[in-house]
Formats: sequence, C-alpha cells, structure tokens
Amino acid sequence: MRRIPATDSEAPSLFRQVIQSGGLAVYPTDTLYGLGSDALNPTAVERLAALKGRGGPFSVMVGSFDQLREYALVSADITDKLLGMLPGPYTIILPARIPEDFSAGVIGSQSRVGFRIPDHPFIQATCQQNVPPIISTSVNRSGEPPLQDPEEIARQFDKQIDLLVDAGPLPSSRGSTIVDVNIEPWRILRQGDGRL
Repeated sequence: MRRIPATDSEAPSLFRQVIQSGGLAVYPTDTLYGLGSDALNPTAVERLAALKGRGGPFSVMVGSFDQLREYALVSADITDKLLGMLPGPYTIILPARIPEDFSAGVIGSQSRVGFRIPDHPFIQATCQQNVPPIISTSVNRSGEPPLQDPEEIARQFDKQIDLLVDAGPLPSSRGSTIVDVNIEPWRILRQGDGRL
C-alpha cells in the first residue's frame, strides 16, 4: 500500500491512476473515509466487495453535478433542490442513465444507483478531471464500525488496498444521509450528517 497526504500536489493524479488501473483506494470525504474503485470495472468492484465481505449495491461518487447528469437521469423538477444540497453529505438515489455501464455490484433495484458528490477539497480537485464514477463506501469490513483514523486503516488494510490518501483523523460522523428522490415526498432511507 502506498500512502500520500491529501494535501500533496501529486495525490489527485496518483489517486486517478490507481482507480483507472482497477486498484482500490481509500480517500477522505466530507463524512467518512471512503473505500473506492472504478464503479464501471466489474473486476475492481468484485475485489472491493470481497474486501468488505458483502455484495452491493454500493454508492457511487462523482465530482460535479454535470458528471452526475452524465450517469444519472435527473428530472428538471428536482434539479434546483439537488443543486442546493450538492456537494454535501447526501447520497441521492437516482435512475442510472445507462444501467449496463455499471457493474452489477453497483446497480440497485429498478436500475437505480446511489450517487454522492462529497464536499471535500481533495475530491473536488480529483474528480473534475476525467475520472470514472468511483465506489463510495465506508472503510470497514461488513458488520464493523467505519474507520476514521488513517493509522488504523493502514494497520487493518495495509496489504489489501493500493493507496491511502491521508487527511488525518476525521471527526466522528454518521455518514451521508441517503435520500430516495423517486417518490414524493422524498424518503430518507438512512439519516446521516445531512439534514433536509
């Protein structure tokens, strides 16, 4: 495992290289550390699922609202509300624009995907530049609490991940709030740090 500070100017390009080559990377977000792989690469998603000890569906991180629209169907009547929430600590359940693009480990029922746009400077610097949608799941094995300390992440996952982008210990978090926007009123599937 390679480890690099999130503030290192080389970190975004190194992160992109690892993801684009099918590797696994840990990265900071505005809630929890994320464990990520290329969401369009079935082999990478299977490797991530084996590490987690569970199958999908997994949430997907993109870097901007424009990139969200590349991969999700966003209706005009909810666009303004979503723009007021994103980037931020929300996972939004939306229909995939082309479900076949995503690994089977990502797609949920009715060809829907949970999308995130984290409000974190490292993510914003990284995901604006030609990077595929990235799995966004907490760094832990199934049934165990999420890890927020890079030292503990390195101790537990040293031989199983390719890159750790280190932003220091992150504050305690309940993760993102998961919102199904396909019904009215919207339904909160998990209450996290985001408040509607």
